[in-house]
Amino acid sequence: MSIVLPEALVLDCTVTVPWYLTDESSELSEALFHALDSHRLVVPVLWRLEFVSAMRAAFRRGRVPAARFDLVMRQAAQLPLQQDPLQLDVADIASGCDEYGLTPYDFVYLALARHLRLPLATFDGALVRACHKAGIRVLTQPDRIAEPGEPYGAVIEPRRAVRGAAAPRPARVRR
Repeated sequence: MSIVLPEALVLDCTVTVPWYLTDESSELSEALFHALDSHRLVVPVLWRLEFVSAMRAAFRRGRVPAARFDLVMRQAAQLPLQQDPLQLDVADIASGCDEYGLTPYDFVYLALARHLRLPLATFDGALVRACHKAGIRVLTQPDRIAEPGEPYGAVIEPRRAVRGAAAPRPARVRR
């Protein structure tokens, strides 16, 4: 199946990490990777911090060899992602977190997608639900959605096509 992506969209860190942790690869993450040179892919400045944090965690868990870690960081620094310097008021962040049930970090992605009027690609369950509530088109893969405290892919349902519309929330499966 071939995924048709919008010309421009906001990316959450959860869909970019699989570019370097191939055991987390999915149809959507691969489509986004192949769209790097042909689509406008936007991230908040926060993306850099989240990406480094995710890669450091993978390194500590032995998922990224020491010899490869620096190469990953250099390659990620060269990705043709458009970094948007959206500045949010502290009170707006707090209010948005309360309204949508998000962490401040996740709210930044939602706020950026809303500000730019772009769809958002994510594997974060709370962010998927918040986008639906906010009326923001979301691209995800139900079999890749992560919930707080669970690894990516902990939610398992029969494989469905990637959708740009609301999908029913899959049941959680404990490993």
